[in-house]
Amino acid sequence: MTIKELKKTFKKNHLPVQLLSQEGDIYLCQVDGKHLLRNNDASPAVFHSIGEAKETLGHHIAPHLQLVFSGTYDEMFHPEDHTKPKA
Repeated sequence: MTIKELKKTFKKNHLPVQLLSQEGDIYLCQVDGKHLLRNNDASPAVFHSIGEAKETLGHHIAPHLQLVFSGTYDEMFHPEDHTKPKA
């Protein structure tokens, strides 16, 4: 799905839109838990800040963005969860 298609679809149906935090300052956008947002040339839409993503997606979609951190961050911030023996 392209940015233009998302904006058009979102007006009719508020699909879940997640901003996926990757390493460094790279963010990808996932729509409806399935599709990566793409540019017109079919390459993934890459954002370098949350602000850039919100500005690009527009004021209708921006308030509905869900920020999702990668598993690496979970391991850094909650290492005890990964070291506990499973019952």
